[in-house]
Amino acid sequence: MRVLLINHFPLRGSGSGVYVANIAKSLVKRGHKVCIIMPENTTQITPIEGVKIHPVFFKREEIIEGQLDFNFPCMDPHPRSNLLFENMTDCQLEQYETAFRTAIEYEINEFKPDIIHTQHIWIISGLLVNYNIPYIITSHGAEFITYKKTNRFDKYGFNAVKGCSKIITISSDNEKDIINKFPEIRHKLAFVRNGYNSQDFFVEELNKEEVLKKFSINENFEKIVLFVGRISKMKGVDVLVKAAGIYENDKIATLIVGDGAYKTELESLKNELQLKNIIFLGSKSHEELRLLYNISDVLVLPSRKEALPLVAIEALACGTPAIVTDQSGMPNIINKDVGLVFKMDDEKMLAEKIKLILDKKVVFDKEWISDYAKNKYSQDIFMDKLLMLYEEIRGK
Repeated sequence: MRVLLINHFPLRGSGSGVYVANIAKSLVKRGHKVCIIMPENTTQITPIEGVKIHPVFFKREEIIEGQLDFNFPCMDPHPRSNLLFENMTDCQLEQYETAFRTAIEYEINEFKPDIIHTQHIWIISGLLVNYNIPYIITSHGAEFITYKKTNRFDKYGFNAVKGCSKIITISSDNEKDIINKFPEIRHKLAFVRNGYNSQDFFVEELNKEEVLKKFSINENFEKIVLFVGRISKMKGVDVLVKAAGIYENDKIATLIVGDGAYKTELESLKNELQLKNIIFLGSKSHEELRLLYNISDVLVLPSRKEALPLVAIEALACGTPAIVTDQSGMPNIINKDVGLVFKMDDEKMLAEKIKLILDKKVVFDKEWISDYAKNKYSQDIFMDKLLMLYEEIRGK
């Protein structure tokens, strides 16, 4: 099968980007041909063996031939772009459409896909209605952030759902958002949980002190609280920083992995609260993330909205319990055997939950947590279901 994967974001820096990269790797492993179209603002793109990558270039720091003269837009700030879709000019929106339409038509002629799998019920997905190729959409939920602010992009969404064969939902909240916005397409919905790459994330016995030194942390911390994700307001990292003001002591480090413009505001909050042991590490590779998950006592995701956080599943695969908010799809993943749930924006409750784990008043079985992730969320299980959908769509 020849599969064209399309995303509104690069392969690194967003959950949907990791999702696409994981699918591409798995498809190639199973003998399929894959091409990816996505935006980029750098030529430093990590190749994926056996995958054709077609970047649509945007402007940031690097000068790239043929690039659009603005950065790629986002629903929520990306580590490498702060341009939001709702702030695009009409001219930018027209250029954006034209660039992706050109890329899609080129690959339809050159790559000749049997099926197209696009991400988000959004602009690029809305363009696919014009081509006689079956396509499926995965909604990652972020598009509804912008739908709730403006109806400027509604025409793309309605075109996207009208022409698609299936829409993959990744959580119950995600499904509710879709039905509220597009009630007539309920029959097209298919619930398929995200999968993680079990070759990248697994339990390891590591020396905490040695791993910390790899990240230039020379203090011998006994306890590690970890956050992984985009540093944005939606991710609620400010709530974790405020909670650290309650639980922090000399033996506890709070590691924040990720990038984003909101980092400056968080650093100011850290200084205001006179916190010593909050450490910003920037973006990290999968291999580095595996090390951090394995030495951490708990992963904290204080998101204000999150459909199905892949980083939570990755942490569980490494045997690390997670604390998440009571919002969106997160309570669907985290039960009492693998983590704890707290009320969104309540830093006091979050601090209490963190202390329960750090003080071992609540104890988790590392191997059990890892098996839970593998048995429910491994990429192989996900791909079996996804390929069944592909075949169903091709057969129509």
